[in-house]
Parts: sequence; structure tokens; C-alpha cells
Amino acid sequence: MYVGGTMDFLRNHTVLSSKDLDEVRESIGNLLSPHHFDVRGEHADLDARFAVAQCDDLSLTHVTFGDFGISVKSMEEDADGLLLFQVTSGSGVFQHGGKEVEFTSDGGLVRDLAAPITGVEHGFGAFVIPLSKSKLKAHALSLIGDNADLMSLAFETEVDFTTSGGKLLRNTIHYMADALESPLRELNNPLVNTQMQDMLLTQCLTLLPNSYQDVLNGRSAATVVPYFVKRARDYIHAHADRKLGLAEISAAAGCGYRGLQRGFMDAYDTSPMNYLRSVRLKRIRALLLAGQAGDTISLIAYKWGFAHMGRFAQAYYNEFGELPSETLQKSP
Repeated sequence: MYVGGTMDFLRNHTVLSSKDLDEVRESIGNLLSPHHFDVRGEHADLDARFAVAQCDDLSLTHVTFGDFGISVKSMEEDADGLLLFQVTSGSGVFQHGGKEVEFTSDGGLVRDLAAPITGVEHGFGAFVIPLSKSKLKAHALSLIGDNADLMSLAFETEVDFTTSGGKLLRNTIHYMADALESPLRELNNPLVNTQMQDMLLTQCLTLLPNSYQDVLNGRSAATVVPYFVKRARDYIHAHADRKLGLAEISAAAGCGYRGLQRGFMDAYDTSPMNYLRSVRLKRIRALLLAGQAGDTISLIAYKWGFAHMGRFAQAYYNEFGELPSETLQKSP
């Protein structure tokens, strides 16, 4: 289990420092979105701090809750809203948009407020940036021309801050936090603040996987994942908990076996059935990390389609570099 200290980000912009659970719940709802929020553990002591700095129309929030586990749940809210999380301490597992996202300080997520989310966190601290789909679309049009025909904006849920683009975006977020803490706070220069906001919006659109990224980065439409592959991928995520075969997946995608195989190899460098196995393994890992399964490892594996424990353990190790029992030991 990862336990880390938290840096005191945005000290001069602290809006709440509290050990009162009800006060923290109310503040989360007011600052970000309504959440059902609970402390995990009989002797856990809440120690929350929220800091919010404004940069033009953009707010940069940093939240910490203390060195213990919490559980969160939030239903669908604003159809136009997004929350970008860049984790600065601790670890967490979330279920959102049909996917399980596990992260430490190398990861994060983009939460679409039009969809519910549940998760568990431990020693959690993160920058949280509220974003607007309509404002991001307007910014994208300002970059490529107002006459561009852009589809609806959607982001991949999981963010990997170890990639080149991820590192650049994380560095920008931290740079903005440092600047807002002192120089920009003293200058209060509207033009500079607008430039900082535009820089972050541009990086979100061009560096994070989303439906505009290819157009903004000048890539050919031929490099975009084909729609039938997306249909198959979404079908796998929605039905991974039951017996699935290639025939059923192909039928849901509306294509033949060979076309689906080629499409998955081109898009994900793996076959549809191997992709399905990876999805199931990630869901098993999420259950083990959450520590809420209540079943044995073998029973959990069997429920997700792994009848042979030896082959399951080997597949799990190949996927995550550790045994299922080692993952279970990390749960709160």
C-alpha cells in the first residue's frame, strides 16, 4: 500500500482546513460536484484541506484528506462538465464510464460529470481542474478555424502522466500552481492569466486522448480507431462479466472475424480475445485493491471466467508484474 506525504500546494489559497466530515462533504459539493463521501476505518482521523486559485475563468483546486482510506460515489451531474484529476499523493481505484482506473502519483483521470463514478482512495491528494466541454470546443475552433466540423467532445477516462505528453501537462499544472501561489497572485495581470488558461486548455486538447486530438494534431483520419473497433471495444467492456466469444463480439461490431482481428491489432496491438482477458484482469485487480470483494481470490477469478488458477495467476502476473495475493495485501 502506497503511503506518501503531501506537499502543501497553494498554501496562500486555502479555503478549507477541517476535520469535520459534514463540512468536508458540503465543501466538495460546492467546489467540485456533489459526492457521497465516507471515511474508511474505525480509527481514521479526517484531516482535509482544500485550496482554490483562480486563473482567468479557470480554477485550479488542490485537495487532500489525510493518511487514510476514503470511499466516494457521485451520480451523473452536469452534461457539459469535466473534472481533470492529477494525483499528487496516495493511490486510488475508480470505476467510471465502464472502465476501472487505478493510479498513484503517476496517473489521473478525466471524469465526465454526465456519468456516475465510484471509487476508493488512500492518502489521497490531487489537483482537480473543472473544465467545460463547450469551452474546450470553442477553444479548439479558435485553434483550427471556426468553420471546422467538430464532433462531440469525449476524453479517455485514464490519464498516464508518465508519457511525454503527460509529463508536459503535469509540469504545466505544477508551474501554474507555483505561479498562482506567488508571482501571479501579486501581479494580478488579466492578460497573463488568460495566456496561462489558454496554454492549459491547448495542452488538455492536444496531449490528452480525446475525440479532437487527431484533428488538432494534424493527423489523417485514417489513423483514428475505426468505428466498428470502438463498437467491439465498448461491447467487451459492457459484457466482460459473462461468457463472450469472438462470434458474438464480431456481430456486435457489425463486421467479420478477420476484419475485427486486423482492426484490434492495428488499434491496440492485440487480438479481441486478449483485449477481453486484459479487461477482466483489470476488473479483478480493482476488486482486490478495493478490499470489498468478500470472496476468495479463486472464486473472484472463476466469476470472471478464469477456471484454472495456475493459468490465471500466470496471466495476472504477466499483466501487472505481481501475484493476485500481493495485490490483495495492498487493499485498505
